[in-house]
Amino acid sequence: MYLLHIIKPDGTVKMLNGKTKPTFEQMYKHIGCEMIEMSKAYYPHYSNRKNGYVDIYFDEEFLMKESAQPNIGATVAWKKWQDKTGHMALPGSVLHGTVCVIQKEKNETT
Repeated sequence: MYLLHIIKPDGTVKMLNGKTKPTFEQMYKHIGCEMIEMSKAYYPHYSNRKNGYVDIYFDEEFLMKESAQPNIGATVAWKKWQDKTGHMALPGSVLHGTVCVIQKEKNETT
């Protein structure tokens, strides 16, 4: 089983359960895009890794959309990952729009 955490710019989080790992095609409608970019973030409560890192998925073209709202929570988690790992983004970089995190349920035995 997998959990898809859908993190909105307003800070709300919706979780969806599924038997299989979500695909990009399934995430497009939640993110509201046609092209997904992947990065990493420090979200220990969504991570099964000891270091608390997760893969994040978001709209690759968010900077070209006037309607895209900053996602401050996701940006903070993304910048924490950068600080912890020595990665860097351009100064002032902020993630916009909905961000998804896929988490495999810990109690799965298969």
